[in-house]
Amino acid sequence: MENLNYFELINKRESCRDFAETEVESEKLQSLGDSFALCDALDEDINTELHVIDRERGTKLGGTVGYNGFMIAAPQYALLFTEEKEHCLENAAFIMQALTLKMTSMGLAACWLTVNDAEAAKKLAGADTEKTLAVVVAFGYRNKEKKSTRLDIASPSDVKVKKSGRTAPKIALDDFVCEGTFGSPADLDTLAPQYPELHDALVAMSNSQSFFNRQPYRVVLTKDEICLIGLEDAETGEADRLLNYGIAMFNFAAVNEHGGAWTFEPAAGDLRLPENAQFIAQCRL
Repeated sequence: MENLNYFELINKRESCRDFAETEVESEKLQSLGDSFALCDALDEDINTELHVIDRERGTKLGGTVGYNGFMIAAPQYALLFTEEKEHCLENAAFIMQALTLKMTSMGLAACWLTVNDAEAAKKLAGADTEKTLAVVVAFGYRNKEKKSTRLDIASPSDVKVKKSGRTAPKIALDDFVCEGTFGSPADLDTLAPQYPELHDALVAMSNSQSFFNRQPYRVVLTKDEICLIGLEDAETGEADRLLNYGIAMFNFAAVNEHGGAWTFEPAAGDLRLPENAQFIAQCRL
């Protein structure tokens, strides 16, 4: 991974729905491409491609990608294409999260868009590739003339928009982390001073952006591993669910630099998961 302060960037990052018309400098676009070439992946055997398109071509994607059914106008759009293999969406999100935080480090804002029709979007983008479109991120400079737009969402049909200077809240760490088995409270007061890097990595993971900030996942911390657990959520589609997991896994790995790599191997013990939960991945401590 690049030598960036990921913990600071994760906590600083805020999704943007309103971009200035200012074009992104070619030097920053080149830096983004260089970062993609250096990106770690969840699975290095899955080939990916990064395409960046401008506003003119990006606006043609309306209907095939969007945020809550609306296209977000931006100077640039980053499109990540992938081979179709098992866990390719989690892998694509892992990579794109690294690039999103690179954007943050360069003073750029970003908004992840839901891909509604990958094949149609690929054609409209004019992408010459046999790979499948996995992630689309609108990016550019934030419109500083307007206050931040915060979305309070009960469901996609019940959207309340508020103007504020604060980001939408993420889940509290006490509610996010279990210890030993699902639902068992973790002793975070002991964890923080003894294992500060692990504690910060869990904070970074709990601050991960997700579809409508619903964060339908939790963590079970065992003696030897951290386990990512997915929760059923009627509002989150299958593709966005897998992208959520990849984002969360990147945030943890980026801050927990001395830990192991994420794998999709089963957990070593019985986590006592409820019916609405499923094991996703684990990282050895």
